[in-house]
Amino acid sequence: MRLRRRRRSATARLRLARACGLVALASLAVPAAAVARDAVAPLQSAAGAPALPSPLFGVTLDELRRLPETLTALQSLPERADVRVYLNARTGASSYAAPVARIAGVASVMAELLDSSEERRVSTEAFQAHVQSYLQALAGSVAIWEVGNEVNGNWTGPYEVVESKLSEAYADVAAAGGVSALTLYANNFGPDHCGDGEAELTPLQFSERYVPQAVADGLDYVLLSYYPTECGGREPSGEEVRAYLEALHALYPHALLGFGEVGLPRRATHNTLAQAAQIMRWAYALAPGLPYYAGGYFWWYAAEDALRAHALLSQPLAQAFEAEAAALL
Repeated sequence: MRLRRRRRSATARLRLARACGLVALASLAVPAAAVARDAVAPLQSAAGAPALPSPLFGVTLDELRRLPETLTALQSLPERADVRVYLNARTGASSYAAPVARIAGVASVMAELLDSSEERRVSTEAFQAHVQSYLQALAGSVAIWEVGNEVNGNWTGPYEVVESKLSEAYADVAAAGGVSALTLYANNFGPDHCGDGEAELTPLQFSERYVPQAVADGLDYVLLSYYPTECGGREPSGEEVRAYLEALHALYPHALLGFGEVGLPRRATHNTLAQAAQIMRWAYALAPGLPYYAGGYFWWYAAEDALRAHALLSQPLAQAFEAEAAALL
């Protein structure tokens, strides 16, 4: 989640090549001549994986306190939820194993490997170790691995470093046979990149410049993060969403597309309840009419806003799930 305010390393190139079957997985030495970007073959196993879950009925858990309440609320929803779990970069993988397994008992889990708010302070090497530890600790509980979050945001650091991290994460997930997702920050529905200026790339611009072809061809899901209040209150129509996703589909031809994050920048209060409920109604009811549209939405503060006893948005979330089912099933 956003907190307001094109090169790959040799190691990243090697790991990407390994994931695509160009280098033996047992080899640990970085070759003197790194594999060229255009020479890397796409990973066909992920791209050709049949019957990926769609639509996704998404919520995000930014914290795991009061988990029994959350689990009860998840079970009461009209559709089985897809739960994106924020994994704090400062917390060891073993700490998440038990709670994530419990969540997986009532919902499908998407693991957010690195939130965009933490992108700058985690090195590529540290992130690589981070990803590998989570793959080992949570493999039996996670259905989808989010390999990059809001990667084109102007707060995430140099784009070359961001590219290296998402390529590392994709390579690790692909090598483990996992399902991958990439989330891009949607600043394209308002003028001047939603006020952030042209230095902040749009999802299309970032994808064209910084997502390696092998990653683009192999990703299973490509999702947009969009907060209407950070873009002049604009709630793009289904037709506008359709047009943009068609352009993204040309770059990610094998991926299902949707939204990986929506909401308000802060938890809902009585003063913002009406606004939050409106955003939820708009998002989950979208129907772009595309065969590769997967919904998703993954309301960010779902734990606090909607998945506890007497939560302000518990009823609106249930209604939103019903609206998504009517739109996409």
